[in-house]
Amino acid sequence: MKEALVMETPGQVAQATVGDARDSAPIPDLVAALKRRGVRYCHWKSNVRLADSLSGKEDLDLLVRRSDATEFFAALSDAGFKLARSRDGGGHPGVLHAFALDPRSLRLVHVHAYFQVVTGDSLVKSYHLPFERILLEDVGVRMGLPVPPVEAELLVFLLRIALKHTGPLEFWMVNRHYRAVPEELAWLRQNADEAAARQLWMQHVPGAREDEFDTLIRLVADPARVGARLGIGLRLAWRLREWRRIGFWAASGSRLRRFGLLVGSRLRRRRSVRLVAGGVLVALVGPKASGKSTLGAALGDRLGAQLDLRRIHVGKPPATLLSAPVRVFLPLLRRLLPGERSGQYQTPERRANMTFSYPYLVRMVLLAHDRRALLFRTRRAATEGAIVIADRYPSFGVGAIDGSQFGAAAIAACGSRWKRALMRLEGRLYRDLPKPDLVIRLNAPIQTTLLRDASRNKSDGPDPDSVQRRRDIETMAEFPEIPVAVINTDVPLEQSVSDVVRAVWRGL
Repeated sequence: MKEALVMETPGQVAQATVGDARDSAPIPDLVAALKRRGVRYCHWKSNVRLADSLSGKEDLDLLVRRSDATEFFAALSDAGFKLARSRDGGGHPGVLHAFALDPRSLRLVHVHAYFQVVTGDSLVKSYHLPFERILLEDVGVRMGLPVPPVEAELLVFLLRIALKHTGPLEFWMVNRHYRAVPEELAWLRQNADEAAARQLWMQHVPGAREDEFDTLIRLVADPARVGARLGIGLRLAWRLREWRRIGFWAASGSRLRRFGLLVGSRLRRRRSVRLVAGGVLVALVGPKASGKSTLGAALGDRLGAQLDLRRIHVGKPPATLLSAPVRVFLPLLRRLLPGERSGQYQTPERRANMTFSYPYLVRMVLLAHDRRALLFRTRRAATEGAIVIADRYPSFGVGAIDGSQFGAAAIAACGSRWKRALMRLEGRLYRDLPKPDLVIRLNAPIQTTLLRDASRNKSDGPDPDSVQRRRDIETMAEFPEIPVAVINTDVPLEQSVSDVVRAVWRGL
């Protein structure tokens, strides 16, 4: 099956299609690329949920031999993965993130790759456990993926859980969803030779005692033994202090900072992970009821679940300090001056007349100012790595609904120098705006947009006259020298979502 997508470039229009790529799957492609390049690796933890990891529901936690790092990066590229990092410096040494788009589910597949075993509490990962060799040697195969010996996985699992019980913050975080811990322990014990695992404990854990292994298993298996787990966790942390990758006080400060960043991201409903190659500013343009809001929400759901994604509405920018006082009086002005509403100036008769009142001119200048402030702010965010989805975007020409409204003819026809000054100011504010990296132009027949508008559940309700009146000025937007993906939305919603998500992912 081929996806219809027209790519507009300066001076040409080319038909782009995606055929078999629709059916490719990033995880099998990655596994094949790793095998082809001879990379030594394994899925080193939580193999009880390996099926969920292979389906993309959970992260794919891979431990990679450090000497194979170059080939590993090449394999990621072969399989279509993009490298990512934390925007606030919340990453860990020897650990990286990579994402690829699953073409079937339209969700991101997350590879969490380790070149060294760093672990500890949920936020800082204060310890480096020197267990890469015992995890990577004598690997087996489970569900087509290399996995470590179960005994080695059990050893690391017990240490990971114990080191999460060393302080109030990490203690609270690990015990929020503790039910999964005994379940994973039971699976490991069922599949491991506990005598061999106990021997690994004695060989590799500093100051180990044989009864300590069995005690830790009992404490981890019983959710009620909270205090005892805290005690053994503190004792182990002291004995493993030489394995710390970061000192106690530095770790404490880092933990508080990371917790604050985590809370801030949750409150703003924004992820902290960004692609290493940088972000993108995407403009969704098209006539009213062509699907801009719906498809913008779909992009937020598919890509924003894992990456730092922001949605803005350029047609209705937030107020600035300059415009906020004036906006207070807008409802009153609309009632007092019904003929000065924006919709009235969008009629062909009013546009041909080229006469504009002071209230309308002032409002257009303030709107241009607010749009300019919003776009420069979001361009900085995109430069720093965020994905910015803009509902509507100012055209580079004059007369489109979201761009400058006053061309040279309108300025020349105006008899008031003060009005001409306002018109020129509005034009200057739109001049040299940040350019989007990609424009998604949505197309739908007028009959389809009228039907969609009639079913809208919005405060202003359906307005068929507005849909038809605005159609020409909403489709005349010009974006020279910018890639434009033209997508037909007169198809089932799932197809439109697929086309838009794919187009944005290709642009990243």
